[in-house]
Amino acid sequence: MRSSIIALRSQRADRGQHPGLLLQRYLCEDATGEDGNREEKRAILQAAINAALNEEVRALYRIAFDRWSASLPSDPAPVDLATTGRLIVGLGSENVLETGIRLHHTYGMPILPGSALKGLAAHYCDQVWGPTDKKFKKPTKTEDEAYRKFLHGKGPKPEDNFHQLLFGTTDDGGCVTFHDAWLTPESQKPLVLDVMTPHHPKWLDGSVPPTDFDSPTPVPYLSVTGQFRVAVSWHGPASDKAKNWTELALSLLKDALKDWGVGAKTSSGYGRLGAPNTEHPIDQPQQGHKHERQMFRSLVSAWKQCCSKRRRRRAVGRQSTIHRAWTAPSRTPATYPATRDRATR
Repeated sequence: MRSSIIALRSQRADRGQHPGLLLQRYLCEDATGEDGNREEKRAILQAAINAALNEEVRALYRIAFDRWSASLPSDPAPVDLATTGRLIVGLGSENVLETGIRLHHTYGMPILPGSALKGLAAHYCDQVWGPTDKKFKKPTKTEDEAYRKFLHGKGPKPEDNFHQLLFGTTDDGGCVTFHDAWLTPESQKPLVLDVMTPHHPKWLDGSVPPTDFDSPTPVPYLSVTGQFRVAVSWHGPASDKAKNWTELALSLLKDALKDWGVGAKTSSGYGRLGAPNTEHPIDQPQQGHKHERQMFRSLVSAWKQCCSKRRRRRAVGRQSTIHRAWTAPSRTPATYPATRDRATR
């Protein structure tokens, strides 16, 4: 089996049609650890990027996306949200490359699981909306037990809790369904090459303390850019207020995606989604790495200019200080207390 895969090594970069299958099955040699082949890892990541751009795959995915989109509820209408930077879901999942990514099992395109969206919205509701209205707070253990007793006819009805209604408890799933968010077919470059650089890998595993002698270790991985279609629906008892609840849940989810983001590395700015900008698309430019290198060079040049200006200002400041100290009239010890008293008044 492995010999058959290795025989296809030269074809995977151009003829691959499923990014997930390439990442899971078409690694030809060890690419992780100190003895791993880093070029092999970059090659398989690039093959996945190319597969996501395959025209035949995108045409098939468009058909599947249209069929899925037609099955979504129209009230409230689904919304398309665009990444404001980059996004990565499933980075810590089990993977032969150390870093994972969540892709659609059938079509290999990026997807945001509904469970991740629901968890994000539930936590945002508790932490952001809850302090202003306790009905949006997550029920405490005591409140949860009182609700269970009420359901079994063993206690009075507790106070209304909107968090419980929207997201449920450990015994039920709530009245709102958070659907998986699919990447829209219009997204120009779904998968992009990214890198993180741990500076103290041995300190992270607890073996040695961090020092300035550690060598940074670049770790390439895949991240996502594009637009996702987000939808929620009501699956609770029939109610004339179902539309209000689903609109509230969708508004809550949009706020959470905009303010907090979803997935990994949100503290570094990843995972934010907002309304798409049609005038200036956020998808990566077609020039790819060439454009990124030009941007990097311009940033480095600007930083060097800024640093040189700071050094000049510091040098001028030191010269002015020396000049003032050299030309200042001498003071006798008797003048010091008076000067100190004037400064404190």
